[in-house]
Amino acid sequence: MELHQNHYNEAVRFFKSADHLIYVTLPVVKDIKLITTALDNICLALFHGMDAVLEYERYFRRVLPLANNFDLRLDVFKKRVVGRYGFASQDAEFIAEIKTLMDEKKEASMEFTKSGKFIMCSGDYRIKTLSVEEIKKYLSTTKNFLIKVNKLIK
Repeated sequence: MELHQNHYNEAVRFFKSADHLIYVTLPVVKDIKLITTALDNICLALFHGMDAVLEYERYFRRVLPLANNFDLRLDVFKKRVVGRYGFASQDAEFIAEIKTLMDEKKEASMEFTKSGKFIMCSGDYRIKTLSVEEIKKYLSTTKNFLIKVNKLIK
């Protein structure tokens, strides 16, 4: 199996895991902290989806081999892929937004839940909240992105 197909399969696996966490597990368990795990899976699904496209481009020798550096890969995705196969600049912006959100989560000095929302506080007291509705929107956008990836590599 080709490398781009492997990345796509991993992306779908992570997406299904996030979807199951939000729509099946969360209503049963009612633990808001599960949305961070779903966010991790969404992030990994997007990364693998982007890597599937980049490896597809590399397979046909349209791009050179890339280092395992997220910023470099996103930059190549923006410059070489966006606008070419039906991907919009919003797709690249969404991937960057999720990556930024994950970085904020890792750097948060304090995390807690309140009123059905997950709240992250940074060292300089900036507050970022995540709700189930936001995660559902992220899932929808990720699904649309993976549909575009599937159309390209099939």
